Amino acid sequence: MRELHGDLVLDEAGFFKKVTQKNSRLNKKAAENYYSNWAERKEADLADNQVYVDGRREQAQNMTNSFYDLVTDFYEYGWGQSFHFARLFKGDSFEENIKRHEAFLALKLGLKKGNRVLDVGCGVGGPLREIVKSSGYAHVTGINNNAYQIERCFAYAAKYGLSDYTDFIKGDFTKMPIPDETFDGVFSVEATVHAPRLEMVYGEIYRVLKPGGRFACYEWCTTDKYDEKDVSHRRVIHGIEEGNSISKLYSTKECLAAAKSVGFKVIEEGDVAPIDSATVPWYYTLKKPEGLRGMLRSPWGRFYTNSLLTFLNKFSLVPPGVLETSQLLNDAAEMLVAGGEMGIFTPMYLFVVEKPLN
Repeated sequence: MRELHGDLVLDEAGFFKKVTQKNSRLNKKAAENYYSNWAERKEADLADNQVYVDGRREQAQNMTNSFYDLVTDFYEYGWGQSFHFARLFKGDSFEENIKRHEAFLALKLGLKKGNRVLDVGCGVGGPLREIVKSSGYAHVTGINNNAYQIERCFAYAAKYGLSDYTDFIKGDFTKMPIPDETFDGVFSVEATVHAPRLEMVYGEIYRVLKPGGRFACYEWCTTDKYDEKDVSHRRVIHGIEEGNSISKLYSTKECLAAAKSVGFKVIEEGDVAPIDSATVPWYYTLKKPEGLRGMLRSPWGRFYTNSLLTFLNKFSLVPPGVLETSQLLNDAAEMLVAGGEMGIFTPMYLFVVEKPLN
């Protein structure tokens, strides 16, 4: 891991240092490994792409590990330490909306000091640290299969004085190295979508949760408006999948059915993406973002970053794979906006489920 990524850099302005110090051979290998799972360029035009989906499901852990080796520095550059969308309330900053979105899960789970909680797919720990604070210091453990992100989790926890209330495990969340009935509550923020099948990760969450404990999740899903027979719909959803290391998106109905199938009882569920008089569309995070960091996520900001990396790549000043990652994420952003505008995709299907007492 250290050989690939170089020295640990926590400075928010350290993006170019992080990407230029990567090992050229290993970064190229990570890029090749990821793209090998998306080799059929006309897959979205096929009425039946199950053979490709099955292949990605078999390689899901390696595929997603390579993905996050490639994109983590880009995500921190544009998003900070929380890699997810949120309901965007008018008059509030992006950061305020993100933190509210995270704290809402602590509220739904009824967390308090003394609780032991699990964050499934914890990224670099942004949501986890906010839930520690908003819950009044519940202890939260994060699990993640990417060594680079886990190292950053420990470093950020120390930097912000939260090491006593956090822990981190490098591991496959479909085969958690955790005893049965360990946690009082579990949450996940737009992360379980990377599982080969949702039933696999939901089943493990059920196993490590204490009876009576609850699991709250924001899941990426297709909506009822998605028509798999419509090739224009398929192209957008496939673009979201390719740009975000997703073997196959579930519909909201399939997602809830997966949670029920492993034994969970549904407490509440619903898509929180639709706007009302107090909010603007979630995809404005990419289409019409506000603030300085928002400029980096905007169409203009993404064009600027990609143009600069194109120039640096021309003179071999960035390792192989860095420019390709920029282009991958630009394409993904366009597909996410399209999916939102068409109403066929949501990044925030919220459900709260409970493990029965008996």
